[in-house]
Amino acid sequence: MKCPRCGAENLDERVYCWKCMAPLRSGAMGPLPTAPTSEARPSVAGAPAAPVSYAAEGKSWLAAALLSWLLGHFGVDRFFLGYIGLGVIKLITCGGCSIWWLIDFILIVAGVMRDAQGNELRRTPNDWIIVLVIVVATIVLNIFYGVFGIIASMMQRGMPTFKPIP
Repeated sequence: MKCPRCGAENLDERVYCWKCMAPLRSGAMGPLPTAPTSEARPSVAGAPAAPVSYAAEGKSWLAAALLSWLLGHFGVDRFFLGYIGLGVIKLITCGGCSIWWLIDFILIVAGVMRDAQGNELRRTPNDWIIVLVIVVATIVLNIFYGVFGIIASMMQRGMPTFKPIP
């Protein structure tokens, strides 16, 4: 069975395309997407394909990843991608007790998550570096904040923090 979105060959028992995760059967998810036009596919083997229109319309991968990392507990990443109902549920549950937040962040960073219209998220080569720097910086700052908070509370209570070595 051919995927109507990307044209990849799939096994008949599959429900989703192995390549683009598009639904292969209509049902509760609504009608199947239409196949890309013939000019979007290369005519000669190895020739570069023309850009497919739905890939150019996607939202920014960098914005989605940063919103998920920084404000994902409040569902801002889902609102940004167009999943309003899931954003409200994520807001009420505080990111599904942080489990849903972490899963969404991993899905966005891995490139699996799409916007509500099914478009891929647009990325540039430098997006990975920016996200990695911000994630590492927030983790390091949180560790320092926690350590210094513990030391400050011990000093307020008059507990000895460090004893000099004789």
